[in-house]
Amino acid sequence: MTHVASDCSVVYSCNESAISDSAGFWPNEFGWVQFDQATRFSTEEIGRLQLPTSTGRDARFVP
Repeated sequence: MTHVASDCSVVYSCNESAISDSAGFWPNEFGWVQFDQATRFSTEEIGRLQLPTSTGRDARFVP
């Protein structure tokens, strides 16, 4: 799904970023990746989706 940048968020994990060469963003297709490959989620999607498993369980939606 395509969204206007200001209307979407990405999933970020500080711990995953620290242990994976800054690959702390979540895509639906792969494991943890760099920001430019992250899946963008709408507000509606955020309300119904669970966060992925991350080291230290620190994954969060960020604008």
